[in-house]
Amino acid sequence: MNRRWLPALCVRRPCRLPMRPKCMAGSLIDRAAAYVADLVFPHVCAVCGRSLVAGEEVLCLHCRSALPQTHMHLMSPNPLEERLVGTVPVERAVAYCHYDRGSAYARLIQHAKYHGRPVIMRWLARRYAAGLHREGFFDGIDGILPVPMHFLKRMRRGFNQAEWVARGVQDATGLPMFDNLVAAHGHSSQTRRGGFGRWQNAQSLYKTVRPGDIDGLHLLIVDDVVTTGATVLACAAALRQASPTARLSVLAIASARMS
Repeated sequence: MNRRWLPALCVRRPCRLPMRPKCMAGSLIDRAAAYVADLVFPHVCAVCGRSLVAGEEVLCLHCRSALPQTHMHLMSPNPLEERLVGTVPVERAVAYCHYDRGSAYARLIQHAKYHGRPVIMRWLARRYAAGLHREGFFDGIDGILPVPMHFLKRMRRGFNQAEWVARGVQDATGLPMFDNLVAAHGHSSQTRRGGFGRWQNAQSLYKTVRPGDIDGLHLLIVDDVVTTGATVLACAAALRQASPTARLSVLAIASARMS
């Protein structure tokens, strides 16, 4: 291979901010998955398939303008915050768009998650976080904490989609990513489970490591999709149990509508 070409591999990816102490470095598997996806998939809109033109990235202007945004950060009461009300206090909760199963935008997220295109998650998160940042949503938040994935599942999939969401938020805000939450054991997919089944499946799944590092911090738990909220609440419960002084908020790319 011509060694003069090697630096090009590094600059093709979206911008990366310097990682602060206790941040999570992207794994080699993650970076390889993203690079291969860029080579395999043509430069077309991820929703409608139309060829992208100059200035367009991931979505064409039409599909980007039609994205079913929630605007939750402007709502009072906020439906996602109400959904997460329970024994674990969550200060703020937002999601970029509505997740309507079977819609083109739900398929976009599924495609990113199950067909090796995590860069879509990062792009969506970066756009969303940039807007929220201008409106002060991240004021007082100390760091980002992606919902973890068990290492065996990560090996099968090749990446953890929540980490790519976290990277997009970091691109827009400069906030550090923390790795104090881990998946203690594997679990089966939540996709086909109802609300109670999701809650059961998530119990005792997560644990906090080095809790002293997050005492008194305001952490943003990030995930790709929130449906019932069982997963993010299980993460929040594990964090608060280990570090009662930690403050918690939630950000997701999409949220299922309340029936």
